[in-house]
Amino acid sequence: MSKIRCRTFWLLPLAFIVLLADQSRVRADDLIEDHGFLRVTINGRPARLESLTVKRANVSERLPIALITHGKSANPGKMLDDHATDYAGPARDLARRGWLTVVVMRRGFGQSDGPISTPVSCQTTSLVERFTADADDLQAALESISQRSDADPTRIIAIGVSAGGAAVVALSARNPANLAGVINVSGGLRMRQCPEGNELVAAMRHFGTTSHVPNLWLYAKNDSFFPPELVERMDSAFLDSGGNVKLVMFESIGEDGHSMFRSWQGRTKWLFEMDGFLRFRKLPTWQQQDVSALMAKFKAADRSRAFFESYIAAPTEKALARSSSSQYWFRITGHKAIESARDAAVKGCQKAKPAEQCSIVMENDNLVATTP
Repeated sequence: MSKIRCRTFWLLPLAFIVLLADQSRVRADDLIEDHGFLRVTINGRPARLESLTVKRANVSERLPIALITHGKSANPGKMLDDHATDYAGPARDLARRGWLTVVVMRRGFGQSDGPISTPVSCQTTSLVERFTADADDLQAALESISQRSDADPTRIIAIGVSAGGAAVVALSARNPANLAGVINVSGGLRMRQCPEGNELVAAMRHFGTTSHVPNLWLYAKNDSFFPPELVERMDSAFLDSGGNVKLVMFESIGEDGHSMFRSWQGRTKWLFEMDGFLRFRKLPTWQQQDVSALMAKFKAADRSRAFFESYIAAPTEKALARSSSSQYWFRITGHKAIESARDAAVKGCQKAKPAEQCSIVMENDNLVATTP
């Protein structure tokens, strides 16, 4: 579960406003979400995969595809209790960056058909077949999503966490048409009480021999599943065999860095790294020139740039409150619902400035008011 955090900002010279500047009030339906199923064909056999699709409500053009896939619980009995909606937070983060975001549950998880096509155990000597089967599910999902009238299949990224991170690496080894990049967050596969390490390194070496898709690998030093030494071995194996990968090793995140994909603290870090990866490849996300244009419009001092960037990059749901007469700002990010983010931002601001009236000026990327 994502933790809720707040930050305060003092003496900012001007109001901060992004994206929908002509909107007097944020719409409750600024995103469209659909929890359902993808009907796919995998190795000649039909299957249903549970999915969550999220996109902006105020766009009519075709949107590039961001595919998100999950990890594997250490407890096999919990695999059916994981659902696509559990990943709504990161899916909304991507949707608000301009993507048609689809979370897909692979076979054997949630309400997707099952069982897992290639189970593994402590006696498994190679993980290549398992990750290849996971990539079968992802490729089939992309083929289905690409048929949507609102999808632009010429621009695709795939994002995976834990076992899903290894799955998107395996997908990259196939070099699917128009797959512009993959983001592997805390990727790999661990089984309780089993020897681990060499099989993962060997699998990454195998996939690196054919992968030409840019990879971004994101890990934390306090990942209880995959320590830095193992990650560095995996990275070297992938690079040495010909793969294209940028590795980012964060300092410790929370109690266990392996949970950074959905946690508030983790999302503030990996989303920022992902944004740079996307900008370099001219893929949808916020741009530095957008920040500069906004700052110029409001005559904001250069010292405010970090504030502008941090709010844009922060995980949703988020809100920004300002006091009525002073230059006091209060920001809340990473809530499950905009209503609670809004209330918390006003209350936090009001607590700090009890003699003044506080009001919301931003909700997510939308202007609520230019003055409190």
